[in-house]
Amino acid sequence: PSHARQLPPAGTIVHFSSSQLVCTCYFAASFIHNMATKTATSNSITLKGSADIVKEFFGYGINSILYQRGIYPPEQFERTQKYGLSLLVTSDDNLKNYIESVLGQLSDWLMQKTVQKVIVVLSGANTNEVLERWQFDIQCDKTANETTVVQKSEKEIHNEIQGIIRQITASVTFLPMIDEPCVFEVLIYTDKDTDVPQTWEESDPKYVKRAQEVFQLRSFSTKLHTVSAAVMYRGEDE
Repeated sequence: PSHARQLPPAGTIVHFSSSQLVCTCYFAASFIHNMATKTATSNSITLKGSADIVKEFFGYGINSILYQRGIYPPEQFERTQKYGLSLLVTSDDNLKNYIESVLGQLSDWLMQKTVQKVIVVLSGANTNEVLERWQFDIQCDKTANETTVVQKSEKEIHNEIQGIIRQITASVTFLPMIDEPCVFEVLIYTDKDTDVPQTWEESDPKYVKRAQEVFQLRSFSTKLHTVSAAVMYRGEDE
């Protein structure tokens, strides 16, 4: 596996190889704006269009997790409209660019159909203990290629994504309060033989110790990529 290490302003990116690859992005704040582009008509989706939709979802999804879990001050976020919802995204330009670069690599792997999971990890800044692990499993249509076109309406896809975002927003009602400074990491599991840039290096899977429960979230599908979600969190200290 590659051991190259990149240190962007306040962060690092990591890659791990076993039966699958785990690629990690670490930073201390959030992100996003103009993303997915439409390909063909509103009901026709190519592999590139599907990858853009999934990439865009993760941009807004990561921001929603960071805001709703109080990882960064609310004044660092601004409102934008997407999926028929009012969403909050970071206003920090450096962090926007940083996460955009990570999502750009994710988009490449989505096009290659080699992504298995995207994990958002929230950890104590002082203890490094994992407090929450948001897991997004991704199924790729391995038979798809650049000429593949499937039919599914944008409205139907957006309704499915809306359901996941609403559950992230509602997470404050069932997840324990986070009362310590935190950082977040984005882990990307890929197929074992996936080409990994030299700017990525090894990481462990960042499991939750004393995990109390897994809460299943909804899923969405473009017919070329299917994303299902769940969150695991640390149990209360006895």
